[in-house]
Amino acid sequence: MFEKLKSFLNALGVESPKHEPDETAVAIVALALHVIHADGVVEERENRVLETEIRAYFNLSKGEYEEMLETARRQEESAIDLFRFTSRINRALDERQKTEFIGLLWQIVHADGKRNELEDHLVWRIAELIGVSGRVRIEKRQDAERLAKGE
Repeated sequence: MFEKLKSFLNALGVESPKHEPDETAVAIVALALHVIHADGVVEERENRVLETEIRAYFNLSKGEYEEMLETARRQEESAIDLFRFTSRINRALDERQKTEFIGLLWQIVHADGKRNELEDHLVWRIAELIGVSGRVRIEKRQDAERLAKGE
């Protein structure tokens, strides 16, 4: 389900962190956490999939992943708005990578088999802040819906 996360992170060209997690990677994880928490229900499978994909890409041990996750969680909890993360993404990603990131967020939304208006609004807002058009955002949502249905 999260194959796009791997390709997205690979497209970043970010090397595996050894001591401090990369700021762009932390921003990606923080926004993913924000989306996971948007509906107020955190499904274990959402967290498990995120952990599996992040650990595999960055070749992280359980402890290293926990450190990156904790950094992202702290930053996400202390952030006043999304700008802290979207500005990092704007500086680091090109248009194609931003589009793939929105696709990733839609995959996260559909990981639990449900979608609500809070999640819709959050992905819409993130897309707007990183310059992904409404048309592309909707296309990526439809792609994620088809993927979730197994089409």
